Amino acid sequence: MSEELIKELQDRISNNPKDYDAVEQYAVLLSDIGENEEALKNFTFLKTVFPENAKIYYNIGIILEKLKMLDDSIVAYEQAYKLEPENTDIMYNLANAYIKVEEYDIAENLLLKVIETDKDDQNSYFQLGEIYSRKKQYDLAKKYLTKATELDSSDLISKFYLAYAYSELGDTETAIRLYTQIVNENPDYSWAYYNIAAIYASEGQDDKAIMFLEKTVTSNPHDINAIKMLTKLLSKTKKNLAAEKLLKQAITDMPEEADLYYMLANIYKKLNSSQNYLQYLQMTLSKQVTFSGDIEALKEELEQCSQNK
Repeated sequence: MSEELIKELQDRISNNPKDYDAVEQYAVLLSDIGENEEALKNFTFLKTVFPENAKIYYNIGIILEKLKMLDDSIVAYEQAYKLEPENTDIMYNLANAYIKVEEYDIAENLLLKVIETDKDDQNSYFQLGEIYSRKKQYDLAKKYLTKATELDSSDLISKFYLAYAYSELGDTETAIRLYTQIVNENPDYSWAYYNIAAIYASEGQDDKAIMFLEKTVTSNPHDINAIKMLTKLLSKTKKNLAAEKLLKQAITDMPEEADLYYMLANIYKKLNSSQNYLQYLQMTLSKQVTFSGDIEALKEELEQCSQNK
């Protein structure tokens, strides 16, 4: 269907280059199918014809945002906003662009204007909640995220951020309840399992933390932070063989992650397996580009291990 419509629009434009409606439809369709550079050319042409048309600047902003040209997209959105200052779609997209460049105060003011006009704009409540979370204003985050979840109870992302706000405010019971609702609705939501585990770990409930970290890794075998935390807790609770098994599987899944080799080396150190300890230290060094620790300290550890063998 897209190919037929593209051909039809191309024919219309070819027959009449001043068929601006066809040019606009063509540009939108190009953007929809990912041909953003070509779409931008057509909207730029339309801008020269209709320099006071907010919709054109708005579409240019969308395309530039897709192209990761955030500063330019903001300029385009700002021009659209100047031309139509009451347009909530423009306000919302401009706010999102400002969020991406971490200009949270500007984004906040725009989104507050959106909900002044549309008190049921669920997306704006969510974005405000996200902004306040990033600014560590968790009381405000809770307020707006609660409203977002009331407007759309199926929005698991809003619920996730709300749970995090409760956790940061010290209400871990409510946070766990919300995270549990999320995984009940979507058993593959690995971040919810991870955050439950982090709460239990912070409270010293290691067995519960391990259980939820195992769920995290099952859901997302590439979650290296979960693997690191789980390894630490397994080692802490004297379950080094389980840690060994976990890390060997993780290395199979992520063979270029040096930290995994280093953690496994230290598990073998605790298991008094000096040969494996040395081997995995060497393998860590061979993949040092991805190593998050101190390379010089690693080299000293490797040298000492070699001498003691």
